[in-house]
Amino acid sequence: MRIGINILYLRPSCVDGAYVYARRLLDSLALLDSENAYYVYLNREAADFAMPSPNFQPVIWNFLARQRFLRYFHEQVLLPLHALRHRLDVVHSLHLTHPFFLPCRSVMTLHDTRFMVPGLGGDIYGFRKQVIRFFAGNGARRATRVITDSEFAKREMMAHFGLRADKIDVIHLSISPSALPASQTDAAIRAHYGVRQPYIAAISGSYVHKNIPRLLEAFATIQAEFPHELVLIGKLPNNVTPEMLTQRVRTTGYVPDAHLPILMRGADVFVVASLYEGFGLPALEAQAADVALVCSQAASLPEVAGDGAYYFDPYDVQSLAQALRVCLRDSTLRQSLRAKGHANLQRFSWQRTAYQTLEVYRKVAQR
Repeated sequence: MRIGINILYLRPSCVDGAYVYARRLLDSLALLDSENAYYVYLNREAADFAMPSPNFQPVIWNFLARQRFLRYFHEQVLLPLHALRHRLDVVHSLHLTHPFFLPCRSVMTLHDTRFMVPGLGGDIYGFRKQVIRFFAGNGARRATRVITDSEFAKREMMAHFGLRADKIDVIHLSISPSALPASQTDAAIRAHYGVRQPYIAAISGSYVHKNIPRLLEAFATIQAEFPHELVLIGKLPNNVTPEMLTQRVRTTGYVPDAHLPILMRGADVFVVASLYEGFGLPALEAQAADVALVCSQAASLPEVAGDGAYYFDPYDVQSLAQALRVCLRDSTLRQSLRAKGHANLQRFSWQRTAYQTLEVYRKVAQR
């Protein structure tokens, strides 16, 4: 097969979930497949994105990812022409948009449809939201097959875009291995961010759906009962105001990937408070970091975290506060959650993700 990989959206300076998916999927495909030819379409900003093996050939176009009009032009007009030139059998678009007209079969990955849910767009609003809805919806309908991360996300796409169930393949994501083993380095890295044990940890990020205001309110409810600080890893979303942050709330700002598991595993509990997730990698990352997981029961999270989490209603501050109380008071429960979390991880691997994706390519090409 000759396979095109559309990652024209890629911004190496922004290591988000879409970037990690592209990096890990290509690396894992390369370990499985040395026979098929891959053409990887990139913007100029991502020119240094390393190809994982000789059968992956970069095709770099002269625009930047933030130049959205140029990106859409290259994707909708030039990519179909290159598909002809490279005699592609399949084109796989990895994030949100997809060419409407192609001379070959195609696959589109949609991680979720948060941009279709009122009030949860956060970083996606106004005209940009309308553009994404247009390209994502029409791209998903025109693609030969759609890949998504969870059964929850599949149901959402059927509801929002009218896709048939038999057109959508659910392929779970996985997690990246920790770069640093547990050692004395842990204490030094925690000190670098001003983090002191004991603490509760959560990833904040810049997105409204991460539900950080309710987490802060729940922590304020229980903080007199425990010595713990609340450590918010990453940037704060726009709906968090300075007056929400008490003296026992610590924010880290940007944290490199290698430091994330260290900050996680130093916590007594890790909280995923999200209102919406198409998959929810932080839940798996917490389980891999051997920390007790306190998790929202919304969206895909119970499907992903399995038995290795203590669940709460993310819309109910008291439910979240009580979940924290129960887990912080019960060390036996925390140990049980860690053991169940470790067992849950066995369901996921990037190798399995890549194998199932390659099977979708084969199925599509043989139609």
